[in-house]
Amino acid sequence: MLHQGISIMLAPVLVFQGLKVRRTTPRLPEPEGERVGKTGSNPALSLLILGDSAAAGVGVSNQQHALLGQIIEQLSPQLEFSYALFAKTGSTTATTLQALHERIDTAHPILSQKHYDVIVTSLGVNDITSSISCDKWLQQQKQLLELITQRYKPKLILVTALPPLGLFPVLPNPLRWSLGQRANQFNRKLQQLLIKLDQQGALPINQHIDPTTAFRLIKLPLDNPRPDITMLEFMRQVMATDGFHPGAPIYNAWANLVVEQIVGGIKSAAF
Repeated sequence: MLHQGISIMLAPVLVFQGLKVRRTTPRLPEPEGERVGKTGSNPALSLLILGDSAAAGVGVSNQQHALLGQIIEQLSPQLEFSYALFAKTGSTTATTLQALHERIDTAHPILSQKHYDVIVTSLGVNDITSSISCDKWLQQQKQLLELITQRYKPKLILVTALPPLGLFPVLPNPLRWSLGQRANQFNRKLQQLLIKLDQQGALPINQHIDPTTAFRLIKLPLDNPRPDITMLEFMRQVMATDGFHPGAPIYNAWANLVVEQIVGGIKSAAF
């Protein structure tokens, strides 16, 4: 693809800019707050959030304002459910796979559970900023999705798309442009993978995918509602202070999409 050729020519500049961003960007802590619990005495649904620093809520000070807290706030008026968050800053698809393999048969309070109705994943930013190829990443994503399907027998897996790195304020050009193009490529391939897994689940020959599991891509519609400012300035307003992680408005919108999918599944009797 054209952007790959250009990125190769710009490689020395991109490496220099990447190292500078890593060195100068402030490291925000993971927010405080409970990561395991339930919203009532009789949960009708179980939820697992699995992923990286965005899944963990980096960018806000408390889980109440992060993805998990916003899902709880928006979904709890409609039903009682249990929840668990397994996420860590710096996680990649490969390290998450490793953690699942290491702890899957142990007494881990989250990963040793036998079932989750809904699993939300957020992995890829730390992959895409490394040198991993799109094909290798897709292979790891496929392994991860097959593993959590086999292990937890979820009814719904919501895979969060890569964010628009081409709009991240902290990234200088041409690094911002290059990572944005790379994210678009990864997302296109990820969407194709999820469609394929949905189709394979209907085939009895596939032993890795439960036919009752649905796969959906969650992609944030980050539209600028203010014509008087640029999209880059809008992103500065809705992202965290580091210009790299979500801010509270993004976590709210992200949770809204997750809750829409869950409620839609309930209404269609998928749960």
